[in-house]
Amino acid sequence: MSPDPSSPVTSVTFTAFDFETTGLYPASDRIVEFGAVRFIGASVIESFERLANPGIPISQDAATVSGIADADVANAPPVGRVVPEFLSFLGDTVLLAHNAPFDLGFLRAALLGLGLAEVENPVVDTQALAMRAFPRRKSYGLQNLATELGLPPNRAHRALDDAMMCMRLFLRCVDELSFMGDLELREVLTETG
Repeated sequence: MSPDPSSPVTSVTFTAFDFETTGLYPASDRIVEFGAVRFIGASVIESFERLANPGIPISQDAATVSGIADADVANAPPVGRVVPEFLSFLGDTVLLAHNAPFDLGFLRAALLGLGLAEVENPVVDTQALAMRAFPRRKSYGLQNLATELGLPPNRAHRALDDAMMCMRLFLRCVDELSFMGDLELREVLTETG
């Protein structure tokens, strides 16, 4: 059951998530690493981190960015086995991703490939939220924002670490936008059409 849109953001259970992939295109590339963190307010409840065998080679560009090579996922379970675990972890929480259309595109492609229904969870895109909270920045990339805003550094471009950074960025945006009182969930949700 989705939370009431008028709920204060601080009382809502969110799951920040991120994927590392074989490349940039959901139609032809696949997920190789799932990372997610469930939280309420600033309290982490649980995390999820899994490598997955995509069944196709990881592009050199993607391997350079994430540090994940074909050998790292050779003995990992196939993506099709990890997706149901990931969906179970998400449950009915509000989803949070930086540049959400990218990660949601990969999730949709994986679900379609498995004949599963699309997720119906409400979504917050921290990139769009950061544009509201911190206008006129040179870059809205996750790592650039983290550096500019003085968020604690992480291992960039690993799924769980980027999910944790997404959570920290969300909390910072909420703090910045809460100058007139507590934000309601409806004020941070992204239209995913």
